[in-house]
Amino acid sequence: MAASIGTVPQSDESRFGDQQLKLLIIEDEALVAMLVEDALTLHGHHVTGVADTVAAAMELVEAERPDLVLCDVKLADGDSGIMAAQMIAERGIPCVFLSGNCPDHGGHPLVIGCISKPFRAGTLGAAVHAAYVIARGGHPNDPPAALRLYNGN
Repeated sequence: MAASIGTVPQSDESRFGDQQLKLLIIEDEALVAMLVEDALTLHGHHVTGVADTVAAAMELVEAERPDLVLCDVKLADGDSGIMAAQMIAERGIPCVFLSGNCPDHGGHPLVIGCISKPFRAGTLGAAVHAAYVIARGGHPNDPPAALRLYNGN
């Protein structure tokens, strides 16, 4: 299955093929967070939690150690999703922004890219797969157009 979406180093091949990624969602709009979680669950992923602030996100990152984080750019209480993604990436966990206004860059090599809102469930799943392949040093065959890649990925 992994061969159809890109190559992944051998150590991650079986887990990626089984689509059992641990994902964290950082989103301050409850309805959007629920829709994202439902779409990811339908794609076979495990959502470890949903956070709406940087502080809540960092607690979940430390407790759950997700494989990939999906992060809105603007969060509740004026928190910066960009700052959250950079802090998470510094801990070795790759991130992808979810935003209607994608920033020009991620600020860290493990901030892989941005998925443009609005998106379809299938596009979200394909973008998550492509971002995971890239984060593990692989090359996705055909990343969806909704995934804007950073850092020459």
